[in-house]
Amino acid sequence: MKQALSLIGVSFLSVVSSLAADKKPNIILILADDMRASGMNFLGKEQVQTPNLDKLAGESTVFTNAHIMGGTSGAVSMPSRAMLMTGKYLYNLEKQGATIPNSHTMIGETLQKAGYNTFHTGKWHSSYEALNRCFKEGKAIFFGGMWDHWNVPLYDYHADMNYGKRRPVIHNQAKSNKVEYDIGEYMYSGKHSVDIFTHEAVEYIQQQKDKNQPFFLSVAYMSPHDPRSMPDEYMQLYDQSQIQLPPNFMEKHPFDNGELEIRDEILAAIPRRPDEIKKHIREYYAMISHVDKRVGNIIQTLKDNGLYENTIIIFAGDNGLAVGQHGLMGKQNVYEHSVGVPLMIKAAAQHTGKKTADLCYLIDVFPTLCDMLQLPVPQSVDGISLLSSLDGKEPVRDYLYYSYMDNQRGISDGTWKLIEYHVNGKRTTQLFNLKNDPWERNDLSGQKKYEKTIQRLREKMAEEQKRTNDTSVFWNNFSY
Repeated sequence: MKQALSLIGVSFLSVVSSLAADKKPNIILILADDMRASGMNFLGKEQVQTPNLDKLAGESTVFTNAHIMGGTSGAVSMPSRAMLMTGKYLYNLEKQGATIPNSHTMIGETLQKAGYNTFHTGKWHSSYEALNRCFKEGKAIFFGGMWDHWNVPLYDYHADMNYGKRRPVIHNQAKSNKVEYDIGEYMYSGKHSVDIFTHEAVEYIQQQKDKNQPFFLSVAYMSPHDPRSMPDEYMQLYDQSQIQLPPNFMEKHPFDNGELEIRDEILAAIPRRPDEIKKHIREYYAMISHVDKRVGNIIQTLKDNGLYENTIIIFAGDNGLAVGQHGLMGKQNVYEHSVGVPLMIKAAAQHTGKKTADLCYLIDVFPTLCDMLQLPVPQSVDGISLLSSLDGKEPVRDYLYYSYMDNQRGISDGTWKLIEYHVNGKRTTQLFNLKNDPWERNDLSGQKKYEKTIQRLREKMAEEQKRTNDTSVFWNNFSY
């Protein structure tokens, strides 16, 4: 299939690119943290203000059915980011993506072999060794999951992987002058993480203006992940009294999904209170608007330096977030608000935007890039190139499979979505028609007329379980 799709991609490239055949396009991958698929204004579902992303969408292919597979712990972003960089299925990762073995080829490694300079700034949720394989330069790198946005411990790239505790501090000033060492080699205290990473990205782009080598720039924001804090100007964009609750707002989730007491779920009182949820939504939108502004700065820098026309831009999110939907706050579930992610791809010299509802995963980005650049797709990659979708031809996937730890599984064909739960020996089933009910409010699983639909989806889910190497105890004695 990968070889066939490479041929399909030639027609797409010939239409969107008038560049010289020997001039390789630059690539920028911008990744937001905890930003759900609906978190962009042009999609018309939420009040969030994203003028720069809206403009970028007007020159990109927007995948409105992009998803992650899920997670094997509460820290969903770790495997998600590893899946993006390797193109591997969730259950083919090593240690949830905390480590990436040499046998799992990464995007950066493939691009280095093709002559690209590779640079990373921002969050990195895998090992030091994996970072240094994927990139050969970098500044303002944060190793970890989350932190105070105003005091992030950072490292610059070190070829010798000297990323240990290097930042001198005195922890107990009242009793001792003993100097100890914390993680990071420096921090910009009082400067927001979004602004730090954008500064490094802008500076790097400016340095590439007169270079002949193509570049791969990875900008991995820590926002809009909590703690929800941002410069006040972005908070002032939103009046809390005007914030609308989502149509699927609930005071409590209707049953135990196995993760109701995890850290993310105690960020707001239970039962959920409308005013408190509106406060969280306002802060969430403000953080997204902050990211949007800085994406605009990156794009303008490309234009100012004559690099925009020859740059592929990919904008994506590592996972979604509930923020009050279904009575939940976090991403530890397989509802659309948590497994659905933004994904748009602007090809070099592309000026016309379009949307496609074709089903896809983030793992499909890696082979798509390979096909766009006419590079061989590494054998370790599980993803499927999306050039067929970019070219307006046949979709590459008929189903998407979702998984969260040992208690939740799901399957969707784009219209019908089945979710199965196994929690403390109790099984719960949900069935949604996503075309009629995109907010997943009306569970149809109890209606007899849908029994065959449920059976079909259960059988397909079991097939996907085997195909993706999901050996979780969830499947012990599962009947379908």
